Amino acid sequence: MVPLSEADAAPVRILLVEDEFYIRMDMADALRKVGFQVVEAGSADEAATFLQSGESVDLVLTDINLPGVLNGLSLAAKIRSTFPMMPVLIVSGDIDKESEASRLGKFVAKPFDLQRLVRLVTDILGSPHK
Repeated sequence: MVPLSEADAAPVRILLVEDEFYIRMDMADALRKVGFQVVEAGSADEAATFLQSGESVDLVLTDINLPGVLNGLSLAAKIRSTFPMMPVLIVSGDIDKESEASRLGKFVAKPFDLQRLVRLVTDILGSPHK
C-alpha cells in the first residue's frame, strides 16, 4: 500500500462565518494560502443550514454580531450541543461578550492580526491536510 502524500490528503475544512464581505475575504484568503479549505457563510443561519446538510467541517470560525435569527453565540451553542468535539473560534470586537463566548469556544478579540489567527487555527487543527 502506498502512503498518501500531503498533496493527496484531504484538506482540513473550516466554516468561516462573517457578514462583512471584505473581512471574510481577507480571513478566507489567509487560511487558504496555508492550505486550509474554507467554506464561507455570511450569516449564522446560513452556517447552521450548511452544518445540518451533513457536510464535513473540522472547525467553525464565527463572528458574534451577525444578521438573521441566529448570532455567532447561538450558532456556537448549537454546535456545542450537536458536535461537542468540534473546535469553535469566536471573534468579535465586543469584548463584553468574551466571558460568554469563552464558555462555547475560544474567543479572539477584533481587531486581530491575520497571521496570528492562522497560527491559532494551525495550533488547533495541525496540518491543513488530513
